Amino acid sequence: MYDNKQYDVIIIGGSYAGLSAALALGRARRNVLLIDSGKPCNRSAPHSHNFLTHDGSVPAEISKVGKQQVMAYPSIDFLDDLVVAADGSDLNFAVTTSAGLKVSSRK
Repeated sequence: MYDNKQYDVIIIGGSYAGLSAALALGRARRNVLLIDSGKPCNRSAPHSHNFLTHDGSVPAEISKVGKQQVMAYPSIDFLDDLVVAADGSDLNFAVTTSAGLKVSSRK
């Protein structure tokens, strides 16, 4: 499915920033692939602080709710995998994952 689809944007990393970017692009009806390895940099933090409306929350729970909200947009696909290579130039990018999947995007 993923390798036959031309995406507008591929986002590498599905933590707060990646989810936020996907949400904005999904609302703009862009075809987005969000690739995440499931190992966010804040995975060892017991709580998130200085995050408005989520102060003291567990980072994984914040990400879980964020992913649920993002996935409500039909133009967004999510892939559990690790990106091992990316190359290209504007309007013609290619990403390869550890599972050997190659996907392309404009951005």
